[in-house]
Amino acid sequence: HSEGLSGFVASFFGMKICWFIVILSLFVFGQCQLETPKFPCPFTRTLTLETPNMQGQDVYILQNLINRSPFVDPKIQTNMFYDQATETAVAQYQKANNMTDDLGVFDVETSSLLLLQHSYDGYKDNGTIPAGYKYKVYVPVYANRSIETNGTLYDSEMNVLLQFPTRTHGQNDAKGSPLNQFCSNGATPTGLYEFDLNSPEPDPASYGPYPVNRFVFGLEGNGFTMTNNATTMVRDGILLHTGEWPNWTPPEPMPNSHGCVHSYPWKIEEVWRILVELGVVVHNNTFGALPYPYQPQGIISVEQVDR
Repeated sequence: HSEGLSGFVASFFGMKICWFIVILSLFVFGQCQLETPKFPCPFTRTLTLETPNMQGQDVYILQNLINRSPFVDPKIQTNMFYDQATETAVAQYQKANNMTDDLGVFDVETSSLLLLQHSYDGYKDNGTIPAGYKYKVYVPVYANRSIETNGTLYDSEMNVLLQFPTRTHGQNDAKGSPLNQFCSNGATPTGLYEFDLNSPEPDPASYGPYPVNRFVFGLEGNGFTMTNNATTMVRDGILLHTGEWPNWTPPEPMPNSHGCVHSYPWKIEEVWRILVELGVVVHNNTFGALPYPYQPQGIISVEQVDR
C-alpha cells in the first residue's frame, strides 16, 4: 500500500509540475510576443525595393543618414524614393555591420543601428555670422538634452549682447525615453538655420506673451536635413520661446518643449527688446505657413559639443 501511495503522490505532483511548466511557457511566449522590437522614431515601416518605389520622409531621412556611413560608396541622391541606389546603399551598410539577412531591406535592426551610429551630424559652429543678417544666436547642446546650457545672442559684428539659459529637450515617448531630433516633438535638431522674429503665439501659457524667434530654413547639419525646403520639411514650428510654467522656479530645470528651445520668461523678453533696438522687425506670426513670406533677419546655430 505504501508503494501505491508513493506512486500516486509522485504522479500527482509530476502532473502539477508539468502543468506549471506549460503555463509558464505560455506566459513567457506571450511576453516575448508583446515585446517584439518596434521601429525607432521616425521610422515606422519596413522599406524595400518595389515597383513603384516606396517614398516618403522616412526614406529621405534614411538617405541622409546612410550617406554619412563610410561604407556607402557612391553616395546616393536624397530624393525620397526607395530606389535601386538606396537598396544598394542599405545593403552596403548592412554588410559592413555584419547584417547578412535580407540585404537591402531596411528593417528594425538596421534602422536602430543607423540612428545610433549616424544621428550626429558633425556640425561645428565657425564663430562668424554671414553677411546680410542682423543677429545670431548660438546654442550649445549635449547628447543628453536634460543638460541645460547657456545660449548667446550676438549682433552682426559678433559682439555679445546677452547670455541666457536654454533647454532643448523634446518630449518623451510612451515608455518615458526622450524622442530624438528626427521625431516630431523630439529634441531640437542640431545645425545652422535662418532665424526670424515673429509676433507672439496666441497661447501664452505654452509659448509666453512675448515675440518668438522662428527657425525658418536649415543651412547645415541636421537642420539642413530636416528643414531645408518646403518639400522635405520634416520638422516645422521650431521656436525660441518661453511659457507660463506653474510651480516652476529657477534654477530648477525648465519643462521639456515640443522640439523648441526654451528659456526663462524674462530672458525671452530681453532678447526681443534687444533685437528691436538692433532694428530687427517683429514680423507677423506665420504659424508655420509655407512658403515663409519674409526675408529672415538672423541665424541660429545649435551645436552638439560633447563629440
